[in-house]
Amino acid sequence: MRRIFLIMLAFSFAIAPWGLGGAVEQSRVIPDSLLHDSSAQELKEVIQGASYVDEKKGAVFRGHREVYEYLLNHLDFASQLGRIMDLTDYVIEQTDEGVYEATTPKGGWARLQVVYADDEKRVVLAQGKYGRAVVVLRYDSFDLGGESYIVYDLYGYVRADNPILSLLLALFSGIVDHRIEHVLTCVAELNERIYDAPGAFQQELLTQTELPPGHLSEFTRILHQL
Repeated sequence: MRRIFLIMLAFSFAIAPWGLGGAVEQSRVIPDSLLHDSSAQELKEVIQGASYVDEKKGAVFRGHREVYEYLLNHLDFASQLGRIMDLTDYVIEQTDEGVYEATTPKGGWARLQVVYADDEKRVVLAQGKYGRAVVVLRYDSFDLGGESYIVYDLYGYVRADNPILSLLLALFSGIVDHRIEHVLTCVAELNERIYDAPGAFQQELLTQTELPPGHLSEFTRILHQL
């Protein structure tokens, strides 16, 4: 009986790979101009063959847009700040323009490539140990009651070329997708911490001698202009 149940379960995912989160329309999250880029084919492969789809809509946090965008554009620096503030244990290193490698103390690994960026969207193509993922971040900012806020949506598509791994991804969620979501959520939490106590944060920066001077100088200048 148990074997029959497992077979039926596997078959159900084989014929309906968009099992979690519902199908998210590609046109809503991927810019048309990007579909003619060199990375278009791989984006299509991941999105159209996704074993796991998820979306997180309407997340809001207090923060300045300038700070948020700087951290999004420099994920390696953001990970350093995140570790300093005990928000993450991820180590992110930039290996090329818009390309990063993220590792964890437990052996997790992912290659992140920012294939598209504008003033309201980021599209990340990732390769992990267990599959590939496309994660799309859409964001905007607004003021309310004298406070500055950022609101964002996250869309994630995960694909594993191995049928068994595809089943596991569908059952136990998108491992690669969740790792990228953790990175982007960390950036949001870091932004809110800075917003709540900018003076204390700048004092903390002065004690961190391992931070790269170039990023530190640029980021400090942004904070002074707020």
